[in-house]
Amino acid sequence: MRASADRIRLDIETIAGCSASGPGIDRLTFTPEYWAAVDYVAGQMGALGYERKTTVHGNTRFRREGSEWAEPAVAVGSHLDAVPHGGRFDGVAGVVAGVEIARLLADQDDALGRPFEVIVFAEEEGARFGSVLTGSKAFAGRLSDCELAQLKDADGTSYLEAFAESSDSAATAVSGVVGAGDVASYFELHIEQSVVLETARAAIGIVQAIVGLRQYRVVYSGTANHAGATPMRLRKDSLAAAARAIVSVEELSTGATVGTVGMLVSEPNAANVIPGRTLFSVDLRDTDPLALQAVGDAVLKRIRDIAEERQLQAEVKMTAESAPVVLFPRLRDSLRCSAETLGIHYLEMPSGAAHDAQEMAGVTEAAMVFVPSIGGRSHCPEEDTPYEAIALGVDVLLGAVRAAGGPPGGGREGSAGGCAASTQGVQ
Repeated sequence: MRASADRIRLDIETIAGCSASGPGIDRLTFTPEYWAAVDYVAGQMGALGYERKTTVHGNTRFRREGSEWAEPAVAVGSHLDAVPHGGRFDGVAGVVAGVEIARLLADQDDALGRPFEVIVFAEEEGARFGSVLTGSKAFAGRLSDCELAQLKDADGTSYLEAFAESSDSAATAVSGVVGAGDVASYFELHIEQSVVLETARAAIGIVQAIVGLRQYRVVYSGTANHAGATPMRLRKDSLAAAARAIVSVEELSTGATVGTVGMLVSEPNAANVIPGRTLFSVDLRDTDPLALQAVGDAVLKRIRDIAEERQLQAEVKMTAESAPVVLFPRLRDSLRCSAETLGIHYLEMPSGAAHDAQEMAGVTEAAMVFVPSIGGRSHCPEEDTPYEAIALGVDVLLGAVRAAGGPPGGGREGSAGGCAASTQGVQ
């Protein structure tokens, strides 16, 4: 039995209805819309005999009733929170993949040697509390309660306060803390959010590594002055300096490193006034930690050199950092084997975006499957992926889940199902 594109469509369209009004999807963590989406998943899982547990950090987990929660599980997960005016597939496709695998296991009366689990991580996007991968970081022990309490939304409500205030929405949950050590293997399906698969005409992406990230907030402070009366040689123009720095980010981002300046705010933002203060962001990513560090150091040096040359004050603050992660080879072998057995064309590739899988990879075996994004669009209302493509991704994932779970009463190590490890990038 194969995954049902129709069931997947119904799940995703129903969850898309759990959104604040406006264009696209608006579903911030711990809002009524967020809990409505979680409750829908809980209803689907409950119908299959799964119970729901919510950790004190706001992550939601599902296992069959009667399962031993201390026993390491094979887990599939992702997130349900969305950026404002986002799309319906980001994160949701991965959660729905877990639900569909639970259905397929039930339909086929297919018992694994380990418990099967579906996980919904909170605040992956960072759109409400400003810190990406918050739930999975807390789950993996990389964020303390004190640090979570310091994460606040635009109204000053902390992450933990928002979770506590919305606890009535999670009334069906059993409160408790369940550690990441109780997950033996973690799989995540996600839309690609780029055009690599579409361009290669590949149905599936098997993720080799997830890029490391360095993000900075830079403020140049000069002197606001009259645009006509101030000679060029006497100006301290913060925006002109930022323009030089932005070009440098592009020039210094060589090799596989990608560099982006996505935010730019200039003050006083008047046509006849020399900009006195300019704020901009810098985002650097690479799968090679040494290259990421080298480019980051070069960019920061150039930013400070430009400020010195133009007699400006430069304030540079790192706002986010994560190390590159290589995903687990044995699980990637299982995904390759599953795709080859099903005759599904795949491509091995890196992920240029952050995902919960990279936090899970720090505490357990983790792997990812990508499905194509139409036109590469994501984080926007136009985000789209064929439901049939998601179903293929679920089919590939199911084969790897079975291999990782092992047969009931059998060995616990799992295998690639007797499939020889592939040495080719595309099959």
